[in-house]
Amino acid sequence: MSWEHAAREKQRAPVGEYRPEVYRVKVYDTFAQHQLATAALVIRNGMSVSDFLLFAAEYVLAHHRKLKHFRAVFAKGQREILAAARAPVPANFSEPEAEQDRRRREALARFRRWAGPELHEDITGERL
Repeated sequence: MSWEHAAREKQRAPVGEYRPEVYRVKVYDTFAQHQLATAALVIRNGMSVSDFLLFAAEYVLAHHRKLKHFRAVFAKGQREILAAARAPVPANFSEPEAEQDRRRREALARFRRWAGPELHEDITGERL
């Protein structure tokens, strides 16, 4: 033990001995672990189970390799729905928000019609 080390111990613990406690902790420093911890905090702070299941499904759809085709289909549908909602509404409408909602619902119905059979075939392997 050097003189500097003894002086440092004396400064930290003027009476008795200074021996720090050693704790061994596993730290998972990955983004996935961070997302899981965040999800757990959100659930504890009031997220409902249905919201968590939607969060989990969104995560799986966004990151699973075998669901690349699903992501492409959903991205195309999302673009169509957003384009329908963002289309300009003529000035003669008294409630443009209602017209945008109607267009959004119609675009979602069109998406369900064309994407449903395509996704069904991918999921089950049989044609409709």
